[in-house]
Amino acid sequence: MPLASKACRKCGVTKPISGFSLSRRATETAKAVYRSDCKECCSARARQWFADNKERARENRHRWALFNSYGITPDDYLLLLKQQGGVCAICSEDEPNEHGRTGTKFRLAVDHCHRTGRVRGLLCQKCNRAIGLLKDNADLLRKAIDYLERE
Repeated sequence: MPLASKACRKCGVTKPISGFSLSRRATETAKAVYRSDCKECCSARARQWFADNKERARENRHRWALFNSYGITPDDYLLLLKQQGGVCAICSEDEPNEHGRTGTKFRLAVDHCHRTGRVRGLLCQKCNRAIGLLKDNADLLRKAIDYLERE
C-alpha cells in the first residue's frame, strides 16, 4: 500500500507524499523511494549552496551549457579562445559587456551553424546578435554591406 504522508527528516513536519521528490535511483527502477527531506527543505538547501558557492555554480552552469548546447567541453572552449587570441572572431575585440545585476563580465558566445550544429568560433554579444538578426544568411549580410557602402 503506497504511503499517504511522510515526516521530513530536516524540518520534522509530516507532509503529504506529494511534498517529497523521488530519489534519482528510484526513478530508474519500478520501486518508489522518496527522499528523506521534503521538497521545501531540499530547495532551501540548494539555494543556500548556490549562495555559498557562486563561482563554482557559475562554472557548473557554463560546463553544462557548453556540453548540452554545443557538445564541447570547457577545455574545447578555452582552446578556441586561445586560437582566436582571446577576442571575437569577427570584430577582434574582447567582450566589453558586463552583466547588469552581478557585474560579471560576459564570456564570448559560442557561435554555431544552426543547420549542422558545427561550432564556428567565439563571438562577442554584439557580433553574435548581428549575425543572428540576419538569420545567419550570407546573402542578407552581403546586401547589408552593399547598403552600408552606398554613397
